[in-house]
Amino acid sequence: MAGRPVKTARTHAARRMLPYPRYLASRQRQRGQALIYGLFMLACGLVALFFVFNTGQLTLEKTRLVNTADAVAYSAGVLHARALNFDAYTNRALMANEVTVAQAVSIASWIAYAKEHTEGVRPLLCYQMYSVPVLLALIEYSPLCYALSYPPGAMAVEYADLAIGPVAQATVRAAEVARLNLQLAQSVMFASLATARSRLMQEVADANYRGNGPVKVDTLPLTDEWLMFDGGPFVKLHTGDDRARFKEAAVSAVNRDGFIAGRNWDSHSPWACIIAPRGDANRSGATTLDGYDDWKAQDQAGLRTESWHIGTFSFGCKSDDEYQLGSGSQSAADWGYSGVPNFQELSAKALAYGPDHTDPAKRDPRLSFSIRLTRADAVQRTSGGVSAVRPGGAMAIYDGAQAGGLMAAVGSAEVYFDRPLRAPRADGRTELASLFNPYWQVRLSANTQADLAKALALQTSAGK
Repeated sequence: MAGRPVKTARTHAARRMLPYPRYLASRQRQRGQALIYGLFMLACGLVALFFVFNTGQLTLEKTRLVNTADAVAYSAGVLHARALNFDAYTNRALMANEVTVAQAVSIASWIAYAKEHTEGVRPLLCYQMYSVPVLLALIEYSPLCYALSYPPGAMAVEYADLAIGPVAQATVRAAEVARLNLQLAQSVMFASLATARSRLMQEVADANYRGNGPVKVDTLPLTDEWLMFDGGPFVKLHTGDDRARFKEAAVSAVNRDGFIAGRNWDSHSPWACIIAPRGDANRSGATTLDGYDDWKAQDQAGLRTESWHIGTFSFGCKSDDEYQLGSGSQSAADWGYSGVPNFQELSAKALAYGPDHTDPAKRDPRLSFSIRLTRADAVQRTSGGVSAVRPGGAMAIYDGAQAGGLMAAVGSAEVYFDRPLRAPRADGRTELASLFNPYWQVRLSANTQADLAKALALQTSAGK
């Protein structure tokens, strides 16, 4: 082909037959051309390797800090739940104290009545075969009349009065001391919780980073509904007229004891007075709470006989005789009782939460808590911290610096009320949240957008 040299065997042979010095110089000119590319690729590989290492270290540090934040938030939630359950247990103890006081004054009043009754039965001639109760066919009352008329019964009542009276008085005084101690325990717990919580959170954080440098728990939580729930504290000390809730619960608990609520009986002749004289024996007794100040017990018994009377202008059953069989009374205030105790309970706004609330978010009071943890980049196992692998020269762009020189994580937990399935209510109703039952539990919760925004603002301000 025209214009194109033709390669022949002679040409190739001539090339092969170049003198050795010229051939060697040609080869040397070709050496090192791949070294530049290789150095470039090696540098890129080192950068990529360092980047992957640093990213891995950052991820490891972040994961550990997030787990620690969750552990700290959960620990704070456990402390809140225990505080609420402690209030519930102490409220129950205070309630038991009220029942004990009511029982003590009830027994004392009953013994005082029984002692008088042993003297009041004498006019009824119960020691004779044909006593007044027998003649009037007071079947229910006759055995008691006989028992109190004979010396063994009267002596038993006398000894009971000597023994039970002082014991009942000592019981009320001891209950009053116990009540004061329980109230003090509630107050101390509530006053010291914030300090104890801060100490606990820092201890948990330090335990997760033992031997790996310091970690800081923010002094002020991002969300703290223990102190600020819907505008006020989650728990409130109820005093004065705010004790109505405790009073109602105490009266309900006391009235479950039939002896305290009503010590009553009646015994009547089984015929009408137009047929023959008849009798009515009745005994009444009860213990009631007088306002917020005193448990009072009253007992009395009497027997009335009546017969048919015909007068000038009237006729009918009229009373013939009345026998006061005995009476007794006792006031707890006389023994040092100071009234219904002050107690810790959910705030009015928290108690307003319930399953029937129109706002779905207010159908279950939950105590939320969020906390931020930070760790300085100087103590982290990254290139910007304590790692032995550090960038230099142009690679310093991957120094792993963080905003504000800190790594931060947010943990959140909530305390909620839930009666266990293994302990259902006997009436089948839903248990509402309160500090009368120790069913407060804790769980981790998702961080809210508001908490994350606060944490981001703190991180940004730290970098300025």
